[in-house]
Amino acid sequence: SATPTGWDSDTDLTYDAGTGHLTITTDLIAGEIKFRANDAWDINLGDDGPNGKLEYNGANIAIAEAGNYTIELILNEAKYAYKVTKN
Repeated sequence: SATPTGWDSDTDLTYDAGTGHLTITTDLIAGEIKFRANDAWDINLGDDGPNGKLEYNGANIAIAEAGNYTIELILNEAKYAYKVTKN
């Protein structure tokens, strides 16, 4: 609900060969985000913590306030993780 098109479509991330992370810098509104694979909900990652570590079918990730954010999806570690940084 925090992305430009809400839950209605995907906001694609870009692979960064330097870090091995998937990233995007975009404007968000207050709401929630979640990561999913292949434009479907069969494989989705959320955060039950919220501790920056991802779980399959985990909870939505809260975005407290509107602004421009850089989002990193870190899949090249033993425990999948993410970072959401307000710019």
